[in-house]
Amino acid sequence: MENDNRFMDYLFNEFVQLERRIGKSQSHRFLSIISNYIEWGFKYDNPEKAQEYARISFSSIQYAVLSKKTDLLDLKGNNEESEHRFLYKIRLKILGYSEDEISNLLIEKYKLNNPSSIISPYDQL
Repeated sequence: MENDNRFMDYLFNEFVQLERRIGKSQSHRFLSIISNYIEWGFKYDNPEKAQEYARISFSSIQYAVLSKKTDLLDLKGNNEESEHRFLYKIRLKILGYSEDEISNLLIEKYKLNNPSSIISPYDQL
C-alpha cells in the first residue's frame, strides 16, 4: 500500500515546496494535477485505498489553501520536517503567543497534516 501512495506523496511534497519557495503562482498548478490523478490514476494493488488516501491528502491542501494555512503543511515521508515543526514553535514564541495558544496551533497543524478523513474549511461556517 505504501507504494500506492508514493506518487501522491510526491505531488503533495512538490506543492508544499513550491508554495514555500515561490508561492501560489507556481504551486497551484499541482492542484489540477492532483485532481486529475484522483480521477484517473489508480492501477494499484488496492485502488480504492489509494484513491481515498489521495482524496484525503488533496483535502488537506484545499483546506490549507482556502484558510490561508499552507505554511502549516509538512512534507510527507521526510524526517527533516521535525526541524520545521520545531522552528514553527520557536517562531510562535518569538511572536508572543502564550503556551496555550501555541499548543492549540500545534494541534491544528497536526490535524492538518494527519487527517483521518476528508476535511473542509466550509465545516467551520
